[in-house]
Amino acid sequence: MLIYWLLFLIPAFLALSGEKRDRNPVSRAHPLALDGFWIIAILLLTIIIGLRYQVGGDWHTYLLILSRSEGEEFSILRDPGYAAMNKFSTYIGLGIYGVNILCGFIFSVGLGLFCKSLPRPLLALSVAMPYLVIVVAMGYSRQAVSLGLCMIGLAYLGRGNLLRFIFFIIVSITIHKSSMILLPVAALAATKNKVSLFISMFFLSIVIYIVFLAETFDIIYRNYVEVQQQSQGAFIRLAMNALPAFIFLALYKKFDLEEEEGRIWKWFSYVSILLFLLFFLTDASTALDRIALYAIPIQLVVFSYLPDIFKIGGHFNKLIILVIIFYYFLTLFVWLNFAAHSNKWIPYDSLLSQTIYSILL
Repeated sequence: MLIYWLLFLIPAFLALSGEKRDRNPVSRAHPLALDGFWIIAILLLTIIIGLRYQVGGDWHTYLLILSRSEGEEFSILRDPGYAAMNKFSTYIGLGIYGVNILCGFIFSVGLGLFCKSLPRPLLALSVAMPYLVIVVAMGYSRQAVSLGLCMIGLAYLGRGNLLRFIFFIIVSITIHKSSMILLPVAALAATKNKVSLFISMFFLSIVIYIVFLAETFDIIYRNYVEVQQQSQGAFIRLAMNALPAFIFLALYKKFDLEEEEGRIWKWFSYVSILLFLLFFLTDASTALDRIALYAIPIQLVVFSYLPDIFKIGGHFNKLIILVIIFYYFLTLFVWLNFAAHSNKWIPYDSLLSQTIYSILL
């Protein structure tokens, strides 16, 4: 468990001593440039995520996907981005570790850029650690890399760069089709030519559906909706998105957001609350849980802004940061000790330790 606590406590400690970053007076955005600390953080996360050994609930599933990819022809219809990663890693002889390193790197870059788009990036990184990094990135590789690409897109969308957002969402769809649900965000957040954008998004969605989803939609619908799969812990994970969503909507006017940014996170908040309420109205909690993965960035946004929205400063800001850190400390503690499937992550093991162990023997 030590590695997991270090992943959380190091950025949490730094967040307590950090200060709010100001926006660029010209662009009205927080600088995205990754400095030395963030480059090191990305590389360390890439190594920890990419070289893990038998860690994560879907470890054996991804081994099966890798073995099948060796004998299959490349198909654009079956998650071509992830298939390409498997083919490339097999070709250079790195196996599952090559795939996981690529996934870990893309996810970590996306997380780093998204955190840097916020006023307190280290606090956002601390918020991300217990679930987004440790559970998702180390357990569900395809969703993680897809989320990483989506976070890059959202960082650019908050700056008004719609085309980059659409590009990264489309790339993420080639990794995991479920990220298609973020395409409407572009239309909902648009300030100009909304009708034209809605029409464009509609036809783009049809094309993406035909190319990527048509052959597998029946399977997805049957598994997640008709069968009404239950996901243990879904209530807690949905509540974790709903809480910051309620805070954001209740205190919206206090958040220092540009108009377009505000619209983006308003819609994320509406969706997060809707998913939470639907939990009580349907038995398909797994479907809600999978969709909610793409709403996790609302946690990073709200809790990164929250310490400074009351304009009091000083010890009051530090107190709010401490409360946020304690909340996610409890989240990690409960998950590590009481979650039904946390044993799939414990103990953490890696290719490096396995190699050293085999040499010593």
